[in-house]
Amino acid sequence: MPPTAPNPPIYQDLVDEHGDVLAELRRVMEETRNAAAEALDWSDMRDPATPPPGT
Repeated sequence: MPPTAPNPPIYQDLVDEHGDVLAELRRVMEETRNAAAEALDWSDMRDPATPPPGT
């Protein structure tokens, strides 16, 4: 669509009506990824009797 078109593309109408669903999806995806990474981080789950690696 040429930049001088009088009407915005259909997706702009949808964004105006429903919000930016893709931006919201990206935000939720990033939050979910961070939560999963934190939940799967076992680095602080060491046996207290075992010294940390490198010591």
